[in-house]
Amino acid sequence: MKTFVYIMLGLLLMILETAISQRVSLDVLKPELGMPIILYATFFLGARSGLVTTLCISFVQEGLSSAPNGSLLFVNISVFLIAAAMRNKIFIDSKYSFAYVCSSAVIVQSLLFLALSILARGETRGAFNIIFYALPNAIVTGFVSILLFTFIEFMNESFLERK
Repeated sequence: MKTFVYIMLGLLLMILETAISQRVSLDVLKPELGMPIILYATFFLGARSGLVTTLCISFVQEGLSSAPNGSLLFVNISVFLIAAAMRNKIFIDSKYSFAYVCSSAVIVQSLLFLALSILARGETRGAFNIIFYALPNAIVTGFVSILLFTFIEFMNESFLERK
């Protein structure tokens, strides 16, 4: 049940991001809204829920993005595998440590996307843009993940953990 709720929240956030980005230019301040949902599901619900969430969010991102086919799916699954491996090694005790993990994941995601772009096409045409926007996007994603973590915890306490 929780996995379904988190998937729907992630899909809603990405549709909202797509609708807002058409109206407002968010070049430097564009957060990665799917990554906090993927990481939350992986760290707090387990690897199986994290994989389902990763696949659902990645397929929606593939459909809404103009990136090369399969690249976002590959990058998100790679970040999921890293998070699943680090699940027992990283202790997330607050929204701030969750923000650090989300920011780090966005930087890793950008570097993986850059490496995939260079290896697949053999060109560095968009490399400067990826490097230039990686850190600001990671910082904004960190701040947004604090809000998302707070909202998810509120949802857990109010609606999903009733007895």
